[in-house]
Amino acid sequence: MSRKVVICTGQPGAGRDKYLQALRSQQDFHYYHLFDYIVEEAEKQGFTLNKLNVLDFYDSKPGALEAFRASALKRIIDEIRKRDGVHVISTPYHFEWKGKSYKGLRQEEVKSLDPDMFLVILDDLIRVRERLKKDPQWREYDFTLVELAQWRRAEIMGVYDLSRFFTPHKEFYLVAREHGVELLKDLIFNQHKKKVYLSHPITGEDESFFKKVRRFAESLQPYYAVFDPYMIKDWDMVETWRRMRNEALTRGRDLPEKIDVTIEYADGPRRYELESWDIETAIKNIRAQIIDTDYKIIESCHYVVVYHPREQLSAGVMSEMIQAKGMAKFVYVFYPFEPSPFFEWYSTKIFSKEDEMIKFLRKIAGKETSP
Repeated sequence: MSRKVVICTGQPGAGRDKYLQALRSQQDFHYYHLFDYIVEEAEKQGFTLNKLNVLDFYDSKPGALEAFRASALKRIIDEIRKRDGVHVISTPYHFEWKGKSYKGLRQEEVKSLDPDMFLVILDDLIRVRERLKKDPQWREYDFTLVELAQWRRAEIMGVYDLSRFFTPHKEFYLVAREHGVELLKDLIFNQHKKKVYLSHPITGEDESFFKKVRRFAESLQPYYAVFDPYMIKDWDMVETWRRMRNEALTRGRDLPEKIDVTIEYADGPRRYELESWDIETAIKNIRAQIIDTDYKIIESCHYVVVYHPREQLSAGVMSEMIQAKGMAKFVYVFYPFEPSPFFEWYSTKIFSKEDEMIKFLRKIAGKETSP
């Protein structure tokens, strides 16, 4: 039996470990929570560490904590070498604490683990903040959206750079919690499935449209690991802000002090009341992350599949197609209208009928493909 090593990260509040535990209830794998191993190594030296004091200890005795982490990783590596199968190491990569930044892994430690794959678990910033407020380690801290956005950016960029440290590069995937367990299972256990980025309009669309997108995605999921960028729900907050901002500019008014944001999750809509200043200070960071995250997911996929049943072209979809072509990706498009020359130029193949596109994609699943 072969051995696979996966490093699974994600900022605190993203729900990384619960997500992995949900997968573990369906699929067998060896699970290593790095913090638990660090606590055990500290106990051997007479230190009692827990989530409430570990970062203060790191601040006062960084060398000691890093020594505990090195010993913990050595134990994990020894355990991995003794057993075949899938091994998942869970830890955040980046911590923010009292104005300082700390790393949960260092390059030389990752090199020793020699992972096959890096996963970064993501969730929208509002839901991350909700979880942190319920976590004894973090609930005393009233995080702003911009703080959480910067934290997430550092997590993504740091782990991405770790994956590029190796030659050839290691697999790197950004996984939104909202996808559910199936995508996580496909990435780790169903390696035969090619990865697909599902590009589709978002701005101006309603829930009935997104139901069609989900139905289309479900038709491909038995054959592909499908990434839908709309599963990172920050977009709903960004769109609400944009709409309210444009309305205020048109009427010559100031924005209200509070803005209601409704986010459509898989288990139903949730309404949040957010401070305008909180969104305003974070909005540029969040918008930039939406683009960067989408492009990183495209980089990790084999194909970009465009679902575009409306005639008016989406600027976001067009940008993703251009990015994909620059990365030498195949771009397959459902568009039931006469395409513009530019739209056609950045497409590998355009289908005017949805069922024909689905049939084609099912046919080429698992095969080497040419235009």
